[in-house]
Amino acid sequence: MRALAGMALNTFRETTREPFYYLLVSAGVAVLAISLWLRSFTFYHETDMYKDLGLSFILLFVMLAGLLAAATGVAREVEARTAHTILAKSGVRWTFIVGKYLGVLAGVVLALAVLGAVFVVAVYYRVEMDAGVLERPYTLSGLGEQVEAFRWRQINQALTVVPGLVLVGLQVAVLSAVATALSARFSAAASVGLALGVFVVGHLVVFLESAARTAGAGARAAAEGVLTLVPFLEIFNINDRLSRSILTPFADTGGSTALWGEVWAYVGLAALYAGAYVAAALGVATVLFRRRSLA
Repeated sequence: MRALAGMALNTFRETTREPFYYLLVSAGVAVLAISLWLRSFTFYHETDMYKDLGLSFILLFVMLAGLLAAATGVAREVEARTAHTILAKSGVRWTFIVGKYLGVLAGVVLALAVLGAVFVVAVYYRVEMDAGVLERPYTLSGLGEQVEAFRWRQINQALTVVPGLVLVGLQVAVLSAVATALSARFSAAASVGLALGVFVVGHLVVFLESAARTAGAGARAAAEGVLTLVPFLEIFNINDRLSRSILTPFADTGGSTALWGEVWAYVGLAALYAGAYVAAALGVATVLFRRRSLA
């Protein structure tokens, strides 16, 4: 376990020191800040649009950071001929693979935490910017039940995106495991490209399954084989529901609390799916890495 923890810590440090990591996190913060001031002309539903766009932007930047870190982690050690030295200390190859993945995952969590914190604060203020004419006086400093109710609405709107942020992290965790498995066999560039292909196919599984049913026997068998291996990433996408809803965990009504619990129950099921797929992907990565020549 000490070797595993050391591998994960070193990988985390390497990931967070990479230029692309700082660039992607900084770009994500800049995009979230700039888009906060953009108008979408949706007639007082601009907060909904901002929540949807914000979750998509965060997924994009965190995913790219995770894929680049995961794809370069294993491949770089092999190409630099340093894998032998690392394996001599850790002893077994699964420790190398799992340690690399955990370090990348820690970097993903850090990037997600930074962008998520910025996004939650931005949503809070976006509600105030999107307030209607009748609500405009409540956005100013003051006292009264109406002002307090408006502030709680801002808080609830901001907290509504938290389950979406967790699902973004789970999706990136799955894709990072896929990139780690691919990098155990392919180069870093090929691993990133293939992982992005998995991302696209993973969100089109439902449509591809429908197309496969109408194809020929051979094409249908090939399509079903590919779809069986590709993760079903749409399970992590409830942005449309979250962007058009206001979950109220601090409301007094039981219905709102029940809805909040249902959303987190769904997130829990998605986490179980992500954990199972990550375990399978890392198992495949270990097998592929054992068969790879390090000479």
